[in-house]
Amino acid sequence: MIVMKRYLFSILLFIIAVFSLTTDWYGYLIFAISAILIIWMIQKLGNGILLRESIAFFYVFTCLIMPWIGYDFYTIENHLSRIWVGYMLVPKAEYYAFNLPAITIFSLAITWPLANGADSGGGIRQAIQKTRDILANNYRYGIIILCIGFVVSIITPFLPAGLQFFSNLFYFASFAGFMYIYFCPKFRYKIPVILLFSISIFANALSLGMFTIVAYMGITLFSFFFLGSKTSFLKKILVFVSAVVFLIVLQNVKASYRKYVWKSNYTGNKALLFVNLFIDNLQKGDALIETNAFFPLYLRSNQGFNISLVMKRIPASKPYDGGNRLGTVFASAFVPRFLWPDKPEAGGKFNMEYYAGRIIRGWSTNVGPLGEAYGSFGIKGGIIYMALLGFFIRWVYLMIFKITRNIPLLICWLPVFFFQVISSAETDSLQIFNSVFKSVFFVWLLYIALPQWFGKAKKQTGKYAAKQVVAQASS
Repeated sequence: MIVMKRYLFSILLFIIAVFSLTTDWYGYLIFAISAILIIWMIQKLGNGILLRESIAFFYVFTCLIMPWIGYDFYTIENHLSRIWVGYMLVPKAEYYAFNLPAITIFSLAITWPLANGADSGGGIRQAIQKTRDILANNYRYGIIILCIGFVVSIITPFLPAGLQFFSNLFYFASFAGFMYIYFCPKFRYKIPVILLFSISIFANALSLGMFTIVAYMGITLFSFFFLGSKTSFLKKILVFVSAVVFLIVLQNVKASYRKYVWKSNYTGNKALLFVNLFIDNLQKGDALIETNAFFPLYLRSNQGFNISLVMKRIPASKPYDGGNRLGTVFASAFVPRFLWPDKPEAGGKFNMEYYAGRIIRGWSTNVGPLGEAYGSFGIKGGIIYMALLGFFIRWVYLMIFKITRNIPLLICWLPVFFFQVISSAETDSLQIFNSVFKSVFFVWLLYIALPQWFGKAKKQTGKYAAKQVVAQASS
């Protein structure tokens, strides 16, 4: 019975995957996978970490739900869709014959339960307790990591492009420091430090007009903060709905805010501007989902449009490349740029031209892993690729949890490892491989150089520490 309960949602996803491959019940199956992931997340909230489930749901939302809205409401007959070319470019059946099974199997792979429930229930509670015990007398390292991350965030814009990725890793590391402070049971000034850090993150987002880190890092951190909370299922539903409303309103506010800040040379108080715009949009209530008012959110959130660009072009105008581009992408994640100066770069400029035949300038978008999978292998091969990608992310996640048996504080670094993976539905495979491999290497170097940051004595350095990590990961 316990085993059946642990694998219940996975069994349901498997059933949906089978039906998605053998029927054309696309609407029912999209509703089913959405409901399963939402219920799964709500149930796990307070009892585990919602990282893998968040990644899966983001794919479902941007690549299944939003395209369905496009097929039903924002067709070529809709005047806004015609003006902005926001309508789907391939027939509904053709689109979902690939994307529905690919995303379902990807979701099944990435969310497959870990052995002994490492990221939920007693497993995660035990890991957090070990973390608290270590941090009881080591809160100063959290302060140090926070301060370094804050300083790096200031100087990063002035660094060469080649160094900005690693400098950003130091900035992301500040979230690990934030977690250190949060889980430290004896730190007297915990609340003021947490508030100051939160304000600095929000202020940075306001200055850049980029709220990705607020939305995506916030999801994972919130699930940590909610751990151990004895909240009823109904209250967790209200929390989940509130979070969804916040993200919808945030998406609507972003465009207006950027218009003021980037194009109108706004010189007033940016925080006050954002708050006013947010309140104005929140007060619109039901009007936000009216067809014309909802269109900007649909246009920004419909990753399926870019996938339809790929499906329209390949193989009609260009053959499947058999994974040549993806093979190069995977290899480039292991090689420093100074050894491979012209290696592929993350970002959508090349991918949009290579897979979709579109040249973009002055803005950013990408075909996503689904577009890469279809453009490389077609339907069957693309589905297999998405399954392997899901298992790869899950494997990295599992390895980190195995290492936490020896280095419990590593659990606080999960946001550093996976921040850029959460939003990968809108980026590409290179960003996934790049962010995972480089962040793992970055944290490993920190562990070798500063083991005390991870609750280890200074003597565990050099080859000894490296052997300990490798041995723990392979056990």
